[in-house]
Amino acid sequence: MSRRSEAAVTVHVPPVEAQLLDAHVTIVEVRGYTSFTGERRYIVSCFVEWGGYRSPVFQLDVRDNEELERKLRVEVAKMKLAVASGFTLPFQRTA
Repeated sequence: MSRRSEAAVTVHVPPVEAQLLDAHVTIVEVRGYTSFTGERRYIVSCFVEWGGYRSPVFQLDVRDNEELERKLRVEVAKMKLAVASGFTLPFQRTA
């Protein structure tokens, strides 16, 4: 019986691009881990482009694709609200 090392980590670098709520989302890295409760979770690094602005790369801690989509929708909405209200300092101008 072989025992898998607890330190073994698999890293996926997917550069995946998708459209969500009229925004362009780029996932640059996904790293899986096992939480202290034994649940498999993922740290997703991504950025959002919308309205001529690009967000900094940020991380989301998710359980599955459904949770990732929900959290991305929140991030896109926050960015849209910030840009629409004139608070563009955290974002880089793209156009």
